[in-house]
Amino acid sequence: MLSKLRSIVGRARLWRVVAFGLASGALAGLGSCASRPQAEREDTEPRLDCATLYPLVLVHGIAGRDEGPVPYWGDIPKLLRARGARVFLTDIDGFAPIEDCASQLERRIDEVLSETGAAKVNIIAHSMGGLDARYYISSLGRGGLVASLTTLSTPHRGTAIADYFLEDLPIIKPGLARLVDAYSRGVLGDESPDLYLAVRQLSPSFCALFNAANPDDPRVRYQSWTSVLGEGCPEPLYSATRKILLPLEGENDGLVSVASARWGDFRGVVGAGKDLSISHDEIHDMGSSRRFDAPGFFASIVSELRVKGF
Repeated sequence: MLSKLRSIVGRARLWRVVAFGLASGALAGLGSCASRPQAEREDTEPRLDCATLYPLVLVHGIAGRDEGPVPYWGDIPKLLRARGARVFLTDIDGFAPIEDCASQLERRIDEVLSETGAAKVNIIAHSMGGLDARYYISSLGRGGLVASLTTLSTPHRGTAIADYFLEDLPIIKPGLARLVDAYSRGVLGDESPDLYLAVRQLSPSFCALFNAANPDDPRVRYQSWTSVLGEGCPEPLYSATRKILLPLEGENDGLVSVASARWGDFRGVVGAGKDLSISHDEIHDMGSSRRFDAPGFFASIVSELRVKGF
């Protein structure tokens, strides 16, 4: 397994390796589902009303970019807006640590509230974006501005994959991290990238301290979902990391285990009833697979928030 993973990593683009090592969305390369453009998707599902009381803010995970050649959220914003939702993206840094991303999120949410005149927002966050949102709510004391936080595949208790790429197969080294920081600042426009620290913040040991320092705000509704990746995943890196994580943390999506993703009202494993295998990327529509209707899933989340008065 180790030699195979080394071979895979050796053929990957630098930013693709970093994205994987940091529990991020798959951004390019290796013929993964996320690297291929999506075909046009028809809106054939029942037209759930997504006009929530409070606007929606989507928070991407580490190494993510809201827009670009492979948009992080796929067709999700388009479908939600077509069904009445006010949807806002954040464009926070992809390689910055939690504290900096949360500060950028604070600035963005202030803009959303000013633009819409709303009193609060609903946050839907994927992967490390859920930690950014929790820091914004608790450490920055902004819980009064958040009606609900929905996290998807967020490593609330960390992921052993971060430790693996830092220690067991140390791809993420300070020198490499500085190169990625320079690239993300100069090319991608990140304000305060610090790749090495960001990876450390995904470790189980850090997340234990993070959770103690960021208790839930009683004014906010917290809920969470995740997915599980089965055997035979066509994405080679996810298939490899799934096998690494399985004996350490149990069932997982290739980067985050079910146990780590549970937070607040845990709503379950998406697609479990249909025996669907859904990767860390597919849950937020960053891929071309039609095994899972991510926009339809998001519409069901948002429609339920509307019904419950959020």
